[in-house]
Amino acid sequence: MVTASRVTWFLVAFLFGLPIMLLMLRDDEGTSRSSWIQAVIFAAVMAAIVTLFLGKGRR
Repeated sequence: MVTASRVTWFLVAFLFGLPIMLLMLRDDEGTSRSSWIQAVIFAAVMAAIVTLFLGKGRR
């Protein structure tokens, strides 16, 4: 179930992870479209994992 706690954890983890992934996955010429897509997907997966472990929901 989606709760405010889980949404908050997802947003915080996503916003923290996205710039890090952009720095790690950028090309030699800078950030390209493919590096943006990879960074967004990777940051979303990481945020989902963090949300599963740290987000509080009804149990």
